Amino acid sequence: MKLSNTILLIAFAIVGLTSCDRLLEFEPGDVILAEDAIQDTDDLQRLLVSNYDVVANLYGGRVQIVNELRGPNFGSPDNSLDFTAVYNRETTFFTGINGGIYTDFYYAIYRSNVVIKNFDIVSDLSDADRTRLEAEARFIRSICHWGAVKMFARPYGYTPDNSHPGVPLRIAPSQDPLPRASVGDVYAQILEDLTFAASNLPIENGVYATQDAANAYLAQVHYLMGNYAEAAEYASSVINTGRYTLDTDLDRFETDLINSETIFGIVSMPNDFRSSWYRDNLRSDNNPTPQLAFSEDFAFFMSLSGGGDARSSWYTAGSRALVNRFNGKEYFNVPLVHLTMLHLIRAECYGELGSNLQTAIADINAIRDRAFGAGNNPLDETATADEIVTAAREEFRKETACEGHWTDQLLRHGAIEGENVTIRDASWDCPGMSLQFSNTESTVQGFELNEEGGCL
Repeated sequence: MKLSNTILLIAFAIVGLTSCDRLLEFEPGDVILAEDAIQDTDDLQRLLVSNYDVVANLYGGRVQIVNELRGPNFGSPDNSLDFTAVYNRETTFFTGINGGIYTDFYYAIYRSNVVIKNFDIVSDLSDADRTRLEAEARFIRSICHWGAVKMFARPYGYTPDNSHPGVPLRIAPSQDPLPRASVGDVYAQILEDLTFAASNLPIENGVYATQDAANAYLAQVHYLMGNYAEAAEYASSVINTGRYTLDTDLDRFETDLINSETIFGIVSMPNDFRSSWYRDNLRSDNNPTPQLAFSEDFAFFMSLSGGGDARSSWYTAGSRALVNRFNGKEYFNVPLVHLTMLHLIRAECYGELGSNLQTAIADINAIRDRAFGAGNNPLDETATADEIVTAAREEFRKETACEGHWTDQLLRHGAIEGENVTIRDASWDCPGMSLQFSNTESTVQGFELNEEGGCL
């Protein structure tokens, strides 16, 4: 992904903000220098908000849907060629959807780097604002590097020292072509950025990144790395704040309200439809043949719970297992990390470690009590560590359906745990599981593209 080797800015309009004519849109073309575009703290703040805008465009359903298509939860798409290429694990550098996602990850990373690079040209910037702005910028940079490396590279643990190719690691606003950094180096930078963010973000920050959000992402990253003690510790640090409560209606995708479980997410409004990727491709009440539906495998997996599982209302069985989770909604907020996820991460981590088993059992039963009714399907208090791991994985797959996390878990099972994982009749490490890089990288001399195909 080519970016800018000088600080290049053009106008960007943000809903609800005015006087944004000096702000970064960051596209090739009409540009002005950063010292002309960024003159005060408000300019930096608006630039940072525009960066959240890119993240919202990525995670309003687009990244989640593509990640589900790589795994076993969704069936074959109805007619979309891009979706089909992802589903068949046959993406090329001409496949539009992966190219667009890749480009937007690096737009957001670039903007973060511009914010960090230009503190010294702002004369009215206080130390407190500088620290917060850097923490937010590094938070965004970290979650975008993490999103990119999970989709475009083999998982952490694929090689013993994680020296296998990852994605370009960009920590400065530069257009210079970069090779793929190792997965180990990318993860090291992600952890460094998130740790800084967790130490310097405010506890309350409106709809933007907070200390809890950074700690929640640290729990997820360590979880995929197989650092189970660290993952459980970070998950507990958020759970134990008491600032979040499990919802009671199994609907984290709220309209107008921020769900009580949401630690960090995308806020959607009637005039922006941030969640339109979900609405347009999955809703089944306004379209008898939606582009996407659950797979037979997922429907069968859900049926094993029996009729008492309230989450069975999320789909309708049939020739296609239609998704009901988003029916009746024109727009809604999208949680990216939430309390249910952290309870299940902590439960599996304790199971993997063979410690704090009663806490792990309580975590799982809190989720099951909501789904089945209190006491109707509890995990036994004498459950073994292995039984806890199995139960936590089962609940994780159910609870995060459509949220784009299950494929990452299957890759962790294969790469970290050494399990014989099959994903839709193919090995977890078959060529094609990683998306192909965009056409912009294919033109960079010496850039190592992913191997294509080979999963079918």
